[in-house]
Amino acid sequence: MNPQHDIQSLQDYLRKTLLDPVRPGQLAISGSDGELTWSELSVAVTGWMERYHASAPHPDAPVVLYGHQQTEFAVAIYSCLLYGITYIPVDCIYPTERLKEICALAHAPYYYDVLQRTFVHTGVAAKPLQESHLAYMMFTSGSTGQPKGVQIGRESVWNFIQWVGESFSLPDAPVLMNHAVFSFDLSLIPLLANLAKNGHIVLNSKEAIATESWLESLHLKKVSAWISTPSFAYQKLLSPQFNSEFLPDLAVFVFIGEVLNKALVKQLRRRFPNAKIMNSYGPTEATVATTVVEITDEMMASESDLLPIGTMMPHSFMDITPEGELIIWGKNVMRGYLGLPEENATKLLTRAGTPWRGYRTGDLGFSKDYLYCMGRNDSQIKLNGYRIEISEIEARLLNMDGIHEAVVLPLMKPGGSVLRIAAFCVSHLSTEEIKQGLAKVVPSYMVPSQILLKDVLPLNPNGKIDRKLLDAQARVS
Repeated sequence: MNPQHDIQSLQDYLRKTLLDPVRPGQLAISGSDGELTWSELSVAVTGWMERYHASAPHPDAPVVLYGHQQTEFAVAIYSCLLYGITYIPVDCIYPTERLKEICALAHAPYYYDVLQRTFVHTGVAAKPLQESHLAYMMFTSGSTGQPKGVQIGRESVWNFIQWVGESFSLPDAPVLMNHAVFSFDLSLIPLLANLAKNGHIVLNSKEAIATESWLESLHLKKVSAWISTPSFAYQKLLSPQFNSEFLPDLAVFVFIGEVLNKALVKQLRRRFPNAKIMNSYGPTEATVATTVVEITDEMMASESDLLPIGTMMPHSFMDITPEGELIIWGKNVMRGYLGLPEENATKLLTRAGTPWRGYRTGDLGFSKDYLYCMGRNDSQIKLNGYRIEISEIEARLLNMDGIHEAVVLPLMKPGGSVLRIAAFCVSHLSTEEIKQGLAKVVPSYMVPSQILLKDVLPLNPNGKIDRKLLDAQARVS
C-alpha cells in the first residue's frame, strides 16, 4: 500500500477526466435542475472552485453540501474531489436540525446550498481535520443518538474508481440510473462509475420517481445501468413498463445495501432476460462496496437460500472470525469515525508491521467458493427462553413460493426484552398459509405471532426498507 501514490494517481486521473474530457459533447449529468455535457461539466467544476475560494476559503476544514439530486450537487462533489476539498453530503430531505448538528460535529464553517448555489456561514468555527487527504465524510446513524462521521481517504476513492470501472459489467459510456440521495453512499457507485467509464449519470429526485412518467424518462435517456437497493427494484416491479421491451438499453442491474434474494432475481430475469444482475456488498466504512459477483444460473439453482456477495476488490481481503464475523482489510477501509476514539478502538484494527487497516463489520458470513453474508451478529434474540436468529426467519420466508418480499422484526419492550416477532410480507398468500408454510421449515417458536400483508414495503430516504416505520405499524395493528 502506498497512499501517497494513490492520492497523486487520483489527482492526475480527475484532472484528465474532468478538465480534458474524451467525449466533450456527450451528456455527463442530468438532474432536476438541468443537464451538462462533459465540456460544460469541465467549466462548471472550475467555476464552482472559484466561488468556493471567494466565499468559503477554509481549505483545511470540510464543506457541507446540502441539496437533493441536482446536477449542481454532482458538480460540487466532482469539484471537491478534483481540488482536494473534503466534502460532507447532506440531503435536504433531512431536517435542518440534522444539517446544523453535522456542521457542528464536523467543525464546518460553511455549507453549500445547492439549490440557491450559495455558500452559507454556519456560525461554527473552522477546525482543521486531523486526517489529511480525506475525500469525504459520510454521516451515518450512531448508537449514541448522534450521527457519526465516516472518514474516507482519497486513496480509497482511487481504488474504488478503478475497481468499479473494471468489475461491475458496466457497458462502455453507460447511462447510469441513480435513485439514492447523496448522503447515502450507494450514490457513489454511479457517481464514480461515471468518472471511470466516461458515461452519463441520471439523477432522480424523489418527486420525479413518484410520478407515473418516471420510467418513461429512463426510456428516453436510454438508461443502461440500474444501481439501487433490492427494495427499490421490488417497488418498480409493480409497473408493467418495467421490462426489457420498454427499457431495451438496460443491460445491467447492480444491487447493494440489502440482502439480494432469489425471488427478486427470478422476476427480473423474466422481465429482463438479457440483463446481467450483479450483487455487491460493503459497509459505508469500507468505501461503498467491497465485493461483487454476477448472479449465475448455477447460483440460482443451488439449494441454499442465500446468494453470494462475491469476491473482494483488489488491495483488500476478508477475515472471518471463529464466530463468523466478517472483517474487511484493505486500503478501502475508512480512516476512522470523526472524534470517536473509543468506537475507533473497538471497530478499527491494525496489523503489526503492515499498513493494512481492518474494520469489524458486525456482519456474519462464510466463504465457500464466494463470500456470503447471512445477517448481523446482533440479530440474535431470546423469546420465551428460546434463542432465535431473525435473519433465518427472513430467509425461510423469502424462500417460500408466493412471497416476494419479507422483513421480520423483533418488537422490543422498553426494558429491552422481546415482546413478539412480527413479519411483513409482500405476497398473495394469506397470513394463515404463510404461518403453515413457515411451520414446515422452522420450529413453532420461530413462527412470527404477527404477520402483516403489504402491497409494498416502505422505504426510508436511503432507499432501504424503513424498519422503524414497520415497527410502529406493527405496534398499532
